Parts: sequence; C-alpha cells; structure tokens
Amino acid sequence: MSDWFFRPGSHITGKLAGLFGGAQIIGLHHIPRSGPFILVANHCSQADPPLLGWATGYQTGRVIHFMAKIEMRHWPVVGWLAAQSGVFFIRRGESDRAAQRLALGLLADGDAIAVFPEGTRSRDGKLQAGRPGAALLALRSGAPLVPVGIAGTHRLFASGRGPRRSRMTIRIGPPLGLGHQPDGRLDRRALAEGTSRMMAAIAALLPVAQRGARGGVADPVAARAEDRESDVPPEAR
Repeated sequence: MSDWFFRPGSHITGKLAGLFGGAQIIGLHHIPRSGPFILVANHCSQADPPLLGWATGYQTGRVIHFMAKIEMRHWPVVGWLAAQSGVFFIRRGESDRAAQRLALGLLADGDAIAVFPEGTRSRDGKLQAGRPGAALLALRSGAPLVPVGIAGTHRLFASGRGPRRSRMTIRIGPPLGLGHQPDGRLDRRALAEGTSRMMAAIAALLPVAQRGARGGVADPVAARAEDRESDVPPEAR
C-alpha cells in the first residue's frame, strides 16, 4: 500500500483550509502518537477526508489510512492520488471481508485507520445513524476508537456553485475502548452498544445544530476550557 502522497497532500489541504475560512483543531492531544487506533468522524462534505487527515495524522507525524468507497478508485486523478495516500477501498453495502482483513491487518501492524461510520455523506450536515463496521473493527482488534466532530464543512459547497468560505472546526475527543473479542461470534448486543457509544461520542463533539437525532447529547468537551482550545497550525489561522 502506497502512502507517499499523504504528507504533501495534507500540506496542500492545510493551505486550502486557510483560504476557505480557516480550520480550528481542538483536542489534538487525544491522538495517540504510537500504536493502532480507529478515527471515527461524522461526514458531510467531500472535503472531510483530506481535512481530517491533515488535522490528525499530518499534525502528529502519523499516516492515517482512510476507508473509501471502491468507486473512488476510478475517479480521474483523485482516485490515483487517494491510492497513493494510504487509502484502501471497500464495496459499500456489502460484507467486504477482504477490506475488513486489510483494516485489521493495518491495526495489527500498529497503524491508524479512519472510518466514517454513517456510511455516506449527510447532505444537511446533521449526524445520521451509525453503522456497526467501525465498532466491529474495534472489538476484533482491541484498538481504541478516537471520535472526531467535524463542523462547518457542510457549508463549503452548499450553494451548488463551487466552494465558499466557511469557518471549520475539527474537535477530537478522548479515545474510547470497546474491549477485545478477537475470535468467535461477536455478541450483537455488544456490537450495538459499541456503535451507540461511538455515535454518542461523535455527537458530543458537534455543535447542537449538527447533532441530528442526538441533539440532546451534552457537550462535555466544549464545556471544558482546558481542552487546549486552539491547537491551530499557522497555515490554518
């Protein structure tokens, strides 16, 4: 798997983020500097994957391997660059065991992966129901989930006439452990509870207007001033 373009691509993303309104990173200290973990974030814009990679992996010197729909592989230029940035492709709506094995192999090697558990973009920016794939990987690997709330990217292309400026925030929460069940049949209740905990953690990192059905979730991170309120690199200010 090639990842040579991850760092230069992330550097370009940071510059573009500054041009289109700036991006604030909060909670960068929650990203593990070593060992496997699974980033889980809401998804409401095509800008989310590169922005998330820049805000987490690029800032900490780690490569984040993103899971993406297999159709992207055939997109001109973008598909090729994604394949050179550590992205691995899955068939959405199917039980893609090959992709699952690849993800578990990366985690077993101590690498980091990123999953958007909603499975598709939210057109209005509101958090949708989560799917169990990320919780399954966490239970099988024992790797912690690191929840992230991405705010503001849903406004970048809202006009339908190209990107417009929008202030963006990437808020990272503390790692969430679901336990470890490497073998045997996974307990459906544990999988459902893990998925619910994961989505609640993501919702808590979003503005109230983007929490969707989880609008009543408290925002403990926003309430804590000590959460290093401005982990903002110079290019995004």
